[in-house]
Amino acid sequence: MNQDPQFPQMPTALNPTLMGPLLNWLLDDADNPASGCGWQIGEKRYKPGNSLLVGYRWVGQSGHPHTRFATGRLCSPAEVNREFERELAKRPDLAKGALMLIQHPAMLVWAFPYDRKLRHLPTLLDHAAVAVRLQAADLLGTPVEGLHSEVLHYLAERSCMIRYSVQPAESTQPRLVYAKNYADDAGRETFAVMRQLNGPFSWGAKALAFDADTLTLWQAHLPGQALTWAALRADMDGTLADKIGQCVAALHACRIDTPRRYTQSDVVQSLLATPTLAEQVRPEWAGRIARSVNSLLAQAPRQQSSAPATLHHDLKLNNFLYDGQRLGLIDMDCVCLGDPLLDLASLIANIYLNGIRDAASIESIHPLVNRLALSYQRHRRQVLNLAELRWQVAAALIHEVVRRSLRQLDETRLKQIKRYLALSDIYAALCGLATGADDVLI
Repeated sequence: MNQDPQFPQMPTALNPTLMGPLLNWLLDDADNPASGCGWQIGEKRYKPGNSLLVGYRWVGQSGHPHTRFATGRLCSPAEVNREFERELAKRPDLAKGALMLIQHPAMLVWAFPYDRKLRHLPTLLDHAAVAVRLQAADLLGTPVEGLHSEVLHYLAERSCMIRYSVQPAESTQPRLVYAKNYADDAGRETFAVMRQLNGPFSWGAKALAFDADTLTLWQAHLPGQALTWAALRADMDGTLADKIGQCVAALHACRIDTPRRYTQSDVVQSLLATPTLAEQVRPEWAGRIARSVNSLLAQAPRQQSSAPATLHHDLKLNNFLYDGQRLGLIDMDCVCLGDPLLDLASLIANIYLNGIRDAASIESIHPLVNRLALSYQRHRRQVLNLAELRWQVAAALIHEVVRRSLRQLDETRLKQIKRYLALSDIYAALCGLATGADDVLI
């Protein structure tokens, strides 16, 4: 990685062995071992020369009631003190120890549940306050005797998903309710979209309410576990692939009203941004990525070939829940209108990403992808433009898989850049093949 002159402390901040003891001391965490081996690097978001946000999470046993997180925002060493004072001035209500300053490495550290932008998280982890909210008619509508909370996914400065196991006073069976807290008003539009999908889309999570005062979206329980590559690999008869194709086809067939759009121009813009990002993060790959991007753009589709559909716009395997019989789709934050091929290509690229990460050969992934495309085509009841879909898969492997790997400084994924690019080139080379109902994607 190129050294970033704005953040010379990056190597230390990204080293959990060095950061672990420092976080233990900073958070006054006497229960954790001094070795720091329990702290891991989680989500990273990097804009070279501009910002680096590092999520840390504790993965061992702890005496704390909630999952242990800390978030570090790197600062220029010369500016770290001023940044600390500015942040404190914005939040005079912060509890002691919520925001802390480290001089070496120069960073500001937020101790969960405090967050620079998710101001209402402490309230959502206050069980007494949550119990009162759950008793309202738009949620459980019944007195609550007890509850337990669990943080399912925390994305610093963006969102946090919390699951509540609630014991209603009038039942012996606990009920599960979910709250997703946002940094801004984005949850309001997500709630509006989910309410429109509550009826026509039987595969998705159901929205219950949106609280504008805490920027929180409440959702009902959807059974199942997050889908994994291992589950797909064991899907010998293609049942899972068929269910995924049917689920995505059903979503694309829904009609909703939303201002959100995702277009071909967005794809092109992201493609063009990838070589530039590579020059700053992995300069040895910048030229190779630029050649693939230029080749793709030379044969890009001239216009959108399909009527706008309802896109999920974040079709990853872990956004599908499966309980052995029923498949469900969650995380509707990015739902928008656009060409359905963009959504399908994104899912296919993610399947390759997961397969490659689990050491599967690319050749072993092709049959699953073909089954998925055929299932989608059958349930959508229309012939896919396979040439265009191949182009979109080639593009998604670059602007989603490669670009996100670079932005997140994901070393495991970055080691596979050569395979992602080679696969993208394979799909690009197949774009000119004949297309028809009997063709396979690859």
